[in-house]
Amino acid sequence: MKKRALMSLSLLWLTAGCSEDVDVVRYGHIEEHWQAERVTLNSQEPVVDAETILNQCEDKERLTELDGETFSILGMAYATRAPLMNDDYYGYSFNEVTYVEGDTIYALCKSDRMDGMEGYRAVELAERPAYLKDEVGTEISFLPTVHIATANERAALHKPDAFYDNGQDMEPYPVTLMRISPGFSGTVEIGIEEGGYFNPFFHFLPNLRPSDVFIALGRDKATNMPHLLQSYGGDKARYSSSILQDADLLNGADSLTFRRIHNGGTMEPMTPYPLYDLTIDVDGQNVTKTVSMRYRTSPLLTDPADLDEIAVAYLHQYPYHREVPLPYPDAVNVSGKAYDRLVEALETARPSTKSGDTNDYKYLTLLHGNLGQQFDVSYQQRSKKVDVFVKDVKSGEVFKLSSAGAETFQELFPQAFE
Repeated sequence: MKKRALMSLSLLWLTAGCSEDVDVVRYGHIEEHWQAERVTLNSQEPVVDAETILNQCEDKERLTELDGETFSILGMAYATRAPLMNDDYYGYSFNEVTYVEGDTIYALCKSDRMDGMEGYRAVELAERPAYLKDEVGTEISFLPTVHIATANERAALHKPDAFYDNGQDMEPYPVTLMRISPGFSGTVEIGIEEGGYFNPFFHFLPNLRPSDVFIALGRDKATNMPHLLQSYGGDKARYSSSILQDADLLNGADSLTFRRIHNGGTMEPMTPYPLYDLTIDVDGQNVTKTVSMRYRTSPLLTDPADLDEIAVAYLHQYPYHREVPLPYPDAVNVSGKAYDRLVEALETARPSTKSGDTNDYKYLTLLHGNLGQQFDVSYQQRSKKVDVFVKDVKSGEVFKLSSAGAETFQELFPQAFE
């Protein structure tokens, strides 16, 4: 009997020891938070598994470059998490995967949390995803190419609705019109003078339906300011305009003359290409300014730090619903150091066979990057304190916060104790 009692005590001690080591915070994929779809040139699947999209570039080696001079865009997939609260920046997440075929098959991943949003993480795939097995795709060259515009494209500049701002009286110069077919992924920068300052002007991204870009010179008749005109789509497009940035042009150009000096061709990376010569009168002297263009390819992102992971917790009165974000104070949240304190408080919790009573704030949702965790929250009033219990929705396990953890919880979410 003594041996049996001793064994029982040992087993109890071992069990207690294991309970001390249990992890309360365990992030995972929450399917109901996400809406996902897949798109090809000729089809769309509006309901697919979001987890595959979110993890597509997570478990493989990230590439520093892609092999190939031309690429076929096979299809794209999107996963979106709507915010839990109104006007909530933290909860929203958008993830995109582009499937590309060059010398091999690639997946290119980007997120609204990634640096600049133009950069991609890329991984190599062993084969095409099954839904893209027979897809032809859209061909895009790695580098953009400049073309002289056709007569029809030039004529479109004089249409009554050619410009977005109908109140602006713009005189376009059709002879300067050029068409740029897309590069795979990069930025075209335009500036005055070959060695001068270049402005990021427009981006090319791998897309199933890439658009050519048209640029030309024009003049605002009211201010005499020279403008760079830009549109997507050619003879049916509308043009936007921006003032050419140069100190000698700030007061307009009464005697402006121009000359197109570029005759088209492929744009090599970071090579300045003179486009136009502008001649103006500066203090009685003719001065010629050169408008140049260059192409900056977008580097692939390989550093995990390129992804700005969010960490936010919500205590809320109603369940998450992606179509109905909650207003304050139906939901309250904490982030930053307050979030870290909450996680520390949760990790003080120990398994419990009972729970408390619910009040208005009965749901707790943690978001960490694209992962998360959901708890049901209950409370038990004691004479001088309130015990806090959390139930992991996925596992059904119940945990009771320590006294210190419950005090931290109350400091962070006083609304639940009013």
